[in-house]
Amino acid sequence: MDSRGRIVFEIKRKFRRSTLTFDPAPSRLVYLFNRLWLRKSYRFFLFVILPSLLIFVCTFFANKKYHFNILITRNVDKFFDFVAYSPAFRIVNLSVVSDHPGVVEKIKNNLSLKFPLSSLDLNVEDLKTQVEKIDIVRSAKVRLTSNGLIEVAVEVRKPVALQRIGKKIFLVDRNGAKVDEIVSRSERLDLPLLVGKGADEKVEEGLLLLLETKSLIARVRGLVRIGERRWDIILDRNQIIKLPQESPLRAMKKIISLHEGRNLFDRGIIYLDFRDIKRPVLGLTDDASKELKDIRKLVRGENV
Repeated sequence: MDSRGRIVFEIKRKFRRSTLTFDPAPSRLVYLFNRLWLRKSYRFFLFVILPSLLIFVCTFFANKKYHFNILITRNVDKFFDFVAYSPAFRIVNLSVVSDHPGVVEKIKNNLSLKFPLSSLDLNVEDLKTQVEKIDIVRSAKVRLTSNGLIEVAVEVRKPVALQRIGKKIFLVDRNGAKVDEIVSRSERLDLPLLVGKGADEKVEEGLLLLLETKSLIARVRGLVRIGERRWDIILDRNQIIKLPQESPLRAMKKIISLHEGRNLFDRGIIYLDFRDIKRPVLGLTDDASKELKDIRKLVRGENV
């Protein structure tokens, strides 16, 4: 090949090499994107905020059209009911452990539970509190058994006296707590009757006074609390023993010793006032008072 041909070939080869070379410098757009990518806020927006926004918008319009919230709520409720009323959590009945015949019915009426129930919906402490609010119940223990029962073991109050409040008559225990209500005094003639405001706070003292009446106990109709301070004991024949505020038991012992020595309350006595134990006062019936005057006139010649 001649020199002219070589020159043309060399020019063509140089031209081809120049067109195939690659410039490593980034374009302005790539450079801008790289700079943005280095920012944490940009990456946070791109991977967190933007997807969340898209999901929210899609969910909003889909829910508006298909009501997904109602569908989800129904399915969640069905799933909860399925789990809650499964045999592991299902409660089918109430069992009351008590020797008192009326306690079972009162507890069932008070709790008013509708079975079946789920143990997930029950609060044992709340049930215990409800049971102990019943007058006759002193204390209660509540537990859920493995065979699907609510077991309630109760300790009932034992009535030791009757308390009349107005026209109502209540059974009360030793501490004065109400146990039950009865319609008539004749329903419990075996228990003493307490009357008057504050009598429920001194039930134990009243019972001790009754024990001290000894031979007179069969004649006691009731105890009356006077002014929330002291007791009057009412006997048959409408005889009254007025006891002092301080040391009523001591006064009662002295009264009983007088009666046992002289048959005091077998005579025509209206009341025996022992409010001042050093100066007791005896109230007589009209007939007894007249008889006493006649005796004094005959024996002493006194003009009474």
